[in-house]
Amino acid sequence: MRRITGTALFGLGILCLLFAMALAWVIVPSQRKVPLDLVPPDVTVETANASFVQAKTLPNGAPQVVVENAGLRSITGIKPDFAAAAGLDGETLVWNVYHSTRRIDTGETINSAESRVALDRATGEAVPWEGQCHVEEPVPCAAGNVAFSGHLYLFPFGTEKKTYQYWDSTLGRALPLEYQAEEQYNDLPTYRFQQVVPEQPTEMNPDSLTALLAFLAPGATGGTISYRATRTLWIEPQTGAIVGYREQQHRELVPDAGARVVIFDADLQYDQATLDAVGDQAADGRNQLNLLGFWVPVGLAVLGLLLILAGLLLAAGRATPRGGHRVADTTRPQPSPVP
Repeated sequence: MRRITGTALFGLGILCLLFAMALAWVIVPSQRKVPLDLVPPDVTVETANASFVQAKTLPNGAPQVVVENAGLRSITGIKPDFAAAAGLDGETLVWNVYHSTRRIDTGETINSAESRVALDRATGEAVPWEGQCHVEEPVPCAAGNVAFSGHLYLFPFGTEKKTYQYWDSTLGRALPLEYQAEEQYNDLPTYRFQQVVPEQPTEMNPDSLTALLAFLAPGATGGTISYRATRTLWIEPQTGAIVGYREQQHRELVPDAGARVVIFDADLQYDQATLDAVGDQAADGRNQLNLLGFWVPVGLAVLGLLLILAGLLLAAGRATPRGGHRVADTTRPQPSPVP
């Protein structure tokens, strides 16, 4: 009976070790993907003081374009498109993204945008998809009018200390986002990355450019838009979640006659509600990964080793054998030999 029990314990210990290895090296790594049913929280960036162009209507009904100074709040909301994602390979997310920037003091809308993007569940990168689109005007988002690339909203599980490509919506292409340092941010260990966009001309809708020149540089016959930006991201590396964000953006109207005019200047950062929401989500994901990828396998491995040891000890502790030679009793007197 002891031998049977010992063998059973030994086998159970082996199973514990095998499951621990499978959990740590196969099951958890294979699940390091964004869930298909994930609904990200709304993200808000804001600044107390910014310069921006605003179109207004005068009391007489005439249009006017002026440069204003006030606080701005930009909200990005994401609505997963489960139906579109179901028609793909199972490894791709489809997100509808809505963006709106408003004045903090009056609530007036300064601009809005809409996008549809497909993202790889494991790497977080944009993937080619015929339905992707982007529009910054109150018109339908036309499929195929943009080719997203690089990272937009997600980074890979196990983000590395290296340079990634990060999408710049103004230029319409991905640019390098360089690793800088490890840093404790938003109560989490993070990697800090930064993207510096040097000053350069950028495209603008011809009608919008003509209107800006007419109101802000009436003596000019033409001009361009100059743009530069610096973005800093704090990423929780285990989950790839962006838990901190700062964007310093500057744009100027450069007419062919007259002085340059600042048409946008802002230093935007996550508000406290966004910091709390993304921080809690990243902390939960990090804790689950640590639990299932480290602590549970370690516990199973220790339990398995203890069961194996107990099984070996029980199997080795045999009872006294029933058969065998008896030892002669030397305490009883022996008869004398017959002469």
